[in-house]
Amino acid sequence: MVSTYQITVVGVAVNDWTALRNLAFPGAQPVEETYGGQIGTFTFATPQTPADLGPLIKVELISE
Repeated sequence: MVSTYQITVVGVAVNDWTALRNLAFPGAQPVEETYGGQIGTFTFATPQTPADLGPLIKVELISE
């Protein structure tokens, strides 16, 4: 079963989504990822526990 997470960044532009994903999900490799602007979605083969990156970066589980 796969788990998909959405990262939403408020008020700033993201220049490197890979670096941001590595901060949110250290050591985890997604099976699929899409991003642009201020929203990125990342799908993993197993459930992940995202890091708390503060109030301007929201990470939420959108499907399991």
